[in-house]
Amino acid sequence: MLLQKLKLIQVSLFVTGYFWVTSAFASNGDTDFADLYDKLSTWSQGTLGRSIALMFLLVGLGVGVIRGSIMGAVVCIAAAMALFIGPQIIDNIFTALI
Repeated sequence: MLLQKLKLIQVSLFVTGYFWVTSAFASNGDTDFADLYDKLSTWSQGTLGRSIALMFLLVGLGVGVIRGSIMGAVVCIAAAMALFIGPQIIDNIFTALI
């Protein structure tokens, strides 16, 4: 029983290592995920991002009312700001000239 488990672990490590090594050579430039980044950035700053930010605010206000503290709303407002402003900050960090 133990021998079978060890063989299964060895095979799974071999397969994982094989795919890890082959994926390291699969990249063909820095634009591989540009479409994904653009789509996520558009979603977070578009209607979806604003809807999620509004949900953050409503949940934060609800938690604040239940706990009797405004800190729930403050944390949720900070999360909403990070969702909406985050892509701009990331763009500025990675495109900054030294």
